[in-house]
Amino acid sequence: MRWLDKLDRKIVVAHLTTGASIRGVLVGVHRDCIVLGHASWLGPEGADNIDGEAVLPRERLAWLQDVGGSAP
Repeated sequence: MRWLDKLDRKIVVAHLTTGASIRGVLVGVHRDCIVLGHASWLGPEGADNIDGEAVLPRERLAWLQDVGGSAP
């Protein structure tokens, strides 16, 4: 089992190499990307919802933070 598999269906924050951060429910782990559902961009002025799912290429991930919640 990969460490990312332990985070399946958990709420995470993905910190990108661009400096941006996205919060969402980890719904997919693939060889080249991760998929977040119910995602939103995090910024200094609050969160902006993302329509649909956020597909994040692994080469753009700086690190992934488990924020401790589970999907409803």
